[in-house]
Amino acid sequence: MVTDPATSASRSWGGRRVAVLTGACVLLLAVGAQLFPIRHPAGSRAKLVILDPSCLPARRDGVYEPLGDYLGGIQHRSLAVEIVRNGAEFRDALAGDPEFVLCPDGVGIDVPSERYLPLVSGRRLAPRNLRPRGVLLFRKSVEREQAPWRNQPARTIVGDSLSLTATGPWRRHHPADPPQPPPLGPVYGADPYDHTGALMALRTGCFDFAVVRQWDADRFFAAGLLSETEWGREVMTPPAPDLMLLVSRRVSASQRLNLGDRLTLLGRDGKDQDSAVAGLVAGLGSMNLAGFNLLLEPDLDLVRRNFPRHWPLQAP
Repeated sequence: MVTDPATSASRSWGGRRVAVLTGACVLLLAVGAQLFPIRHPAGSRAKLVILDPSCLPARRDGVYEPLGDYLGGIQHRSLAVEIVRNGAEFRDALAGDPEFVLCPDGVGIDVPSERYLPLVSGRRLAPRNLRPRGVLLFRKSVEREQAPWRNQPARTIVGDSLSLTATGPWRRHHPADPPQPPPLGPVYGADPYDHTGALMALRTGCFDFAVVRQWDADRFFAAGLLSETEWGREVMTPPAPDLMLLVSRRVSASQRLNLGDRLTLLGRDGKDQDSAVAGLVAGLGSMNLAGFNLLLEPDLDLVRRNFPRHWPLQAP
């Protein structure tokens, strides 16, 4: 079949014109989201729900309330902050459909994916600013145990009962095996965002084994609080997101993009930061966080494949 060159040229130009117009529309939408953000009716309040069993007043005043103000400022609306301490309170709070949820990764992987998307995860202080793993610390002078949380529970302390760096060793997904229940014997720390308490108990001689966040253990070794000659360590889990901030699917794609961009800028550049933002960055530093990194849905799906879901939201 012979094709008229003029017709082919016309079709080619038509395809290019559609592509150019589509690209221009996307660009206009992105620019419009920045220049003319959605403004919500006066009195409209969103909510940030935070799961923190420790419920430290300094963390509430120095991190959670300023983070709520920062998120609300991005959205040009007032944002209520609700801090819950246990699984029952967390489930009740989720039933109210909050727009934002901040929680440990071991809980975040079980928040309904049809309602919430990952937004950011915590960024640790440089140079060790990659995602942490769970590590087993063991006293070199005692007999080595393969799974001390089950075989020597009275001599084992676990950083907390909710984060993957602490509970990951027995939450790993093995297709041939059913998920293991949480071991009942070990002592569990109360703070899923900081394993200092568990490490202090280990240091004072109360325990021979500990399962904790890698970066927290590294801080103790670097400060000389734990000795390399006395304590050994073994990596037990793949990297985990750690602290997670989720956002409701009700929030538009353009708003989610803007929120993610603004959150990842925290702590990266001190220029033009007002006192409130500087205070938030300092508060995050008190949790050994330097800010946030984007957490994408495919990335969280990989975490869900590595660890079984439906974890009990209370300490064993």
